[in-house]
Amino acid sequence: MNTIGILTSGGDCPGMNAAIRAAVFAAAARGMRIYGIQCGYQGLYDADWEELTPEKVDDIHQRGGTVLRTARFLPFSDAARRKGAIRQCIRNCRKNRDAAGNPNPIEGLVVVGGDGSFRGAFDLTKKNLPCVCLPGTIDNDIACTDETIGYDTCLNAVCAMVDAIADTARSHDRCIIVEVMGNMAGDLTLYAGMAAGAVTVVPEEGYDLPEQGEMSAEEVARFDGGIAQAIAAAKAAGRRSFVVLVAEGFTGKKDKNGRTRYPGGMEALAKRIQQLTGVETRADVLGYVQRGGKPSARDRILAAQMGARAVRLLAENQSNRVVILRGGAVSDLGITRALHMPKKLSAEDIALAKSLRYDSV
Repeated sequence: MNTIGILTSGGDCPGMNAAIRAAVFAAAARGMRIYGIQCGYQGLYDADWEELTPEKVDDIHQRGGTVLRTARFLPFSDAARRKGAIRQCIRNCRKNRDAAGNPNPIEGLVVVGGDGSFRGAFDLTKKNLPCVCLPGTIDNDIACTDETIGYDTCLNAVCAMVDAIADTARSHDRCIIVEVMGNMAGDLTLYAGMAAGAVTVVPEEGYDLPEQGEMSAEEVARFDGGIAQAIAAAKAAGRRSFVVLVAEGFTGKKDKNGRTRYPGGMEALAKRIQQLTGVETRADVLGYVQRGGKPSARDRILAAQMGARAVRLLAENQSNRVVILRGGAVSDLGITRALHMPKKLSAEDIALAKSLRYDSV
């Protein structure tokens, strides 16, 4: 394999640039050419790319986001348009020419993104465009890897913000409920809460959550009651301020009718908790600040290890693979297997997080 491409797809995350840099350096070391594809699969569809060299990417590893930009490519999610879009992407790769006008087909692809990006890579591989994927998402919701690129940076950012929010909660004897990103994966919520000593509520605690629409009245009562009980126990132990972290899968993601799973979202939840506890309660949504910022050393190193391995796999004519971190070692496995592994959050860590809160003693 002489020429490959690299793209970043889905939500941005810190460390994507470090992965790009490592892939470019690894390709150069093997005498391979590599093209940076703009805006994810959209750029593949539009043939929007340029050749990358070590000189062009030497300082990008310290930046947040992705210099290649990213987008969600809707035709890959639409069964009626998917086949045509895949054909166009592959046709563009085969017709690629270098700066001198010589034929230089893109023969393989490194894809950095989440599981939705993996599905696109799987479809391209089936049509003879070999792909290797890197798990890049702050949510840490890809089951096949212990950690995703971007997760460590985001976790540290959330912890720092929760520490700051706790200052205001203490100053005003308030409860502040904080919505944390992650959708239906509670990793960020749980571990930031564990680090900050906050109450946490994550989907993995066994809530019966609908795909669309609002939670049942029974589940809402259970949800409210769990938070209120924790605050009551902490009050009884002498605590006067409280911070509660809630995974955004409950309060942040709206369905097509604008409804969150928790009826009314964060503001409604704050009002309800104030009614139940008598503690002045505010809602705070951390938002996209969680996804930005310079990547941590851990994320830069993980991204570099994964980016270099992806290029090595393509150079060895291996494809349809996902590069993963398992037990402290970087390895890889098939995309099909990766997509079918169930995501779990440690029951032991859920229990540990509860034991480290003020209301537990």
